[in-house]
Formats: sequence, C-alpha cells, structure tokens
Amino acid sequence: MRLARSARIKGEGGLALLVIVVLLLGGIVWWLYQSRRNHEKNARIFARDVVTRLAVNYDEKYFHVNQSPEAQRTYLQSARENFLERLRQLGVPAQPIEVQGDVVFSSYFFDPRGTFKAQLKYPATTAQMDVDISRGMTVWQIDSVTLTGAPPATPTPAPMLAASPSPTPSPAPEQKTKQKRKR
Repeated sequence: MRLARSARIKGEGGLALLVIVVLLLGGIVWWLYQSRRNHEKNARIFARDVVTRLAVNYDEKYFHVNQSPEAQRTYLQSARENFLERLRQLGVPAQPIEVQGDVVFSSYFFDPRGTFKAQLKYPATTAQMDVDISRGMTVWQIDSVTLTGAPPATPTPAPMLAASPSPTPSPAPEQKTKQKRKR
C-alpha cells in the first residue's frame, strides 16, 4: 500500500490545528470576560431596582419573591412588614437615589456577589440602606437588607399656656390709727 505524497510530509495540518486551538482558547477567554462585565452591569441594575422598589414603592411581594432561600428564613413575613413599615414612616426619599457598591467574584469569573449602599434623603432625616445580593442559578437574589439611620426627629411640643398659680395672699399691714389730740 502506497501513501500519498502529501501524507508523508511531517507536520502537515499541525499549524491549522494550532490556529484552531488558539482561536478556541481566545473565544473562551473573551466569553469569560464578557460574562463578567455583564454580571457586574446586571448586579448594579438589580441593586438599584431593589432600593427603588423597597424605599419608594414599598413592594412587599417583590421583596419576598427576590429573596434567596437563606434570606426567606431570616426575613419572615412579619420582619418584612416591619422593615417596610419603617420605610413608610420615613416617607418617600428624594429622587434619584444614589446607589454605590462593588461586585466581587470567586475565581475571578464565577459566583458574583454584590454589596451596595444607598443614601436615602428624606425631608426630616437621612438613612442608609445596605443591600447584599448574589446570583442564583438563573436570577439575582437578595441576601440581606438593612436600614440604618436616625429616626425622624419628633416635633417639639408647643408650649401650653397654663394658668399661673395665684400668689398667696399676705396679711394686710396693720394700719396705725391716729389718736385724736385732746384739747
């Protein structure tokens, strides 16, 4: 059996195989970096949405549906209602709400988690909402939410006009009677 002349040349096809492997590795690295960038962007959007839906809309259903399983055990319905009631007492914050934070990844590309802080500015006071989020299997979820800040100042009561106590009567001074002169 005779081999074709082209099959006998050493290294033929090796360069093509090397180019294909390099292109595949380059595509995988590009996909990982693009995925990381998208996760960072989506985490910021989700955190801003959480702050808006809780601080402005007081949306209890959104709060419950988007919690991680651990957060659902931590924030039972009564805790969620108390949290939203505290927000209702403060009123509606000034818009737009500034949300700042960072997204961190384990192994540089996987398991993104975000920690965000939102400054809520109310007419009478300010508060800070801290939101921790993570990426579940397919969606972003709330891990924890805390609200810190001074409660709104209680208005000082207006002074009440009260009748002042009447002074105690003092005895009248003795009057000296003039004696008539004898004539």
